[in-house]
Amino acid sequence: MRRIARFVSFALSCVVLSASAASGWYLLVPPTSAYDEHAEFLQGYKILDNKPLAQWSQHGAYDSASECEAVKNSLLLTDHDFYSRTSADYLKALGEKKDAVVLKMMRLTTERSNANVNAWGSSRCIKSDDPRLGK
Repeated sequence: MRRIARFVSFALSCVVLSASAASGWYLLVPPTSAYDEHAEFLQGYKILDNKPLAQWSQHGAYDSASECEAVKNSLLLTDHDFYSRTSADYLKALGEKKDAVVLKMMRLTTERSNANVNAWGSSRCIKSDDPRLGK
C-alpha cells in the first residue's frame, strides 16, 4: 500500500512539475564561438546571439519572468565582478612581464570571463512555450 501511495505522490509531482515548466520561463544564454587566441584583447570569443533561440543553452526554468530576470541580473553581476578581478590581475601581470605561459593562461581566463559577462548581457528570459524554441 505504501508503494502505491509513493508512486501516486511521485506521479502527481511529475505532473505538477511538467505543468509548471509548460507555463514557466527559461533563461536562455546564447552560444559563443571557439576561442581565437590571435584576436585582439577581449575579442577572443564572440557571442553568437544571432543564432536561433533553439540553439541557445537553457540555464534554468522559473515560475515568473521577474524571477528569471532576477537570476539573470545576479549572474551578470557575479561574473562581472570576477571579470573585473581577472582583468586587473592580467594587466598587472603584463606590466610585471610574467612568464609567457602564465600570461597566456591569465589572458584566456580574462577572455572567458569577459565572454560570460557579454553572454549574460545578451541572455533572455523566454516563455517556455515560445514557438521559437522549436519544441
